[in-house]
Formats: sequence, structure tokens, C-alpha cells
Amino acid sequence: MMGYGSFYWIPTFLQRSYGFDLQQAAFFYASVLLIGGVAGVWLGGFLGDKLGAQKRAMFALVPAGAWLLAMPCYAVGLLSPSPAAAFFLFLVPTALGLVWLGPVIAAVQHLAPPHMRTVASASFLFINNLIGIGVGTWALGRLSDVLSSQYGEESLRYSILYGTGFYVIAAILYLIASRSLQRDWVD
Repeated sequence: MMGYGSFYWIPTFLQRSYGFDLQQAAFFYASVLLIGGVAGVWLGGFLGDKLGAQKRAMFALVPAGAWLLAMPCYAVGLLSPSPAAAFFLFLVPTALGLVWLGPVIAAVQHLAPPHMRTVASASFLFINNLIGIGVGTWALGRLSDVLSSQYGEESLRYSILYGTGFYVIAAILYLIASRSLQRDWVD
């Protein structure tokens, strides 16, 4: 929810809080997503391969740890008074927020027998996108509306900041899931 919600709303946050026009916000955030996204997906794949080969639980523990680290990093970036500082501060949580991709998709593949892996992947991605895009973008936008009486134009900044709590929820769920990965793993 936080990943898709922030991807959707951060360009508007940049416009409201830093006075960017649409083109500046698009270039700024596309650069953050390109650099941070590539680094995060690569890091997740690397850590999943290295650590997951030794212990299957790492396929869930790596994303859990990354999300817990992403939360304070997002807070620092969101609260930065300078767009230049925010650029560099957003790289880290963007990368950490995408570390999950490699390990989780690999784990989903190995939680189903070979003849069912296509359906397992498709079902996972459908549910992930339905919740992330369908609920995440709406939830952060709605929270911004609720917070507007308290924070005015800065309500989106605080909506995204409060939304980082979803990372804690996700990390807890992945910590729980890590306990059964070894038992449920299908080669």
C-alpha cells in the first residue's frame, strides 16, 4: 500500500510542498525512481540469492528488514526543507521499499508446485496490485483530505509520513511468514 500510494502521491507532494511545476516534479521523481528503484530491485535480488540459499526464511526477512529501515528514511526525506536534500534522502527509502520484489516473487514461485507457479504468480501480482493501487493510493489521498484541516497544504506530506506505518504492518506480516517458509518451500 505504501509503495503504490507514495509512487502516486509524491509528485503532487513535490508540487504542493516545494512549489515544483508538473514537469519538475515528474523529472525529479522519475530520477529518484530510476536510481533508487534499480538499486533496490538489484539489492533485493542479490540478498535473496545470497541469504535465501542458506536459509529460506531470508526471503521474507530481507523485505521485512528493508521496510523497517525505509520508514525512518522516508520520514527524514519527507520532512526535509530542501528539495535538493530530499532528492538524496528519497533515494534510500525508494530503494529499500523495492527490495521486496526479487525475494518475494522467488518465494511465491517456490510456495507452489511447478505446474501451478504461473497461476500463483499471477494471483499474487493481481492481489498485490489490487491492494496497492486500489487501496494504497486511495488511503493516502483520503488521509490527506482528513488531515487538511490540521496541516493545510502540507497535509499530503503528513499523509505519506503516517502511511509509512504500513511498512511496519508489512514487516510484521513478513516476520510471521518467515517462520513457515522452510516448511512450505517446494523445489
